[in-house]
Amino acid sequence: MRRAATCAVAGVLLASGIASAPAAGLRQIAQLRDCSAKERSERPECSEKTPRASPLPQANQGNSWVVSLTTSPLDYSPVAIATTSSRDGAGESGMTLSIHCHGGRSELIVAGSRVSGRGDGYAISYRINDGPPQQVAAAVPASGTGVAFGGDVIRFLQSLPDGGGLSIHLAPRTGPALDAVFPLGGMDVVRAKITAACRWPQPTAKPNG
Repeated sequence: MRRAATCAVAGVLLASGIASAPAAGLRQIAQLRDCSAKERSERPECSEKTPRASPLPQANQGNSWVVSLTTSPLDYSPVAIATTSSRDGAGESGMTLSIHCHGGRSELIVAGSRVSGRGDGYAISYRINDGPPQQVAAAVPASGTGVAFGGDVIRFLQSLPDGGGLSIHLAPRTGPALDAVFPLGGMDVVRAKITAACRWPQPTAKPNG
């Protein structure tokens, strides 16, 4: 009877999370094992005291963007950065796509360990989902490394769909070309945050017909 009572107390302590010391936890686990091996036929409720593992929360696979909204310590102007990684990962061979907004300037920058040299030393072409490839001028980012999209970046970002992928092809003057595909899931949420922080103009509605 004393052994069965010890098993029940140990099970309650483990299930409620009261026992926090490592030594106590090991003793209680040993007691539960002993209870399970020797007392299950006599006290079936003892086995019911064993804590069950809770399922891990599911990660949101639909939005891979990381958004940072701060202010400049110099003039308190908004500083917004949204970054996502290419589908092949963010390791040594992976690349990142970032939306930067600071001081009234918005940029779309492709960066990675394999992107070197000046940004304007590359030729950029992109493809949205299964659409045709398009070329755009390359530029040097205002800060940091990578290759920045030239032209009307805000208009381009406003045209991106909320889903699918953006394929980017970087061709340097010398050396092998680089290819990456970036997921566009969650683009609507990211775009709304950047638009509010950086006061982007609302996109012009297309005329009917």
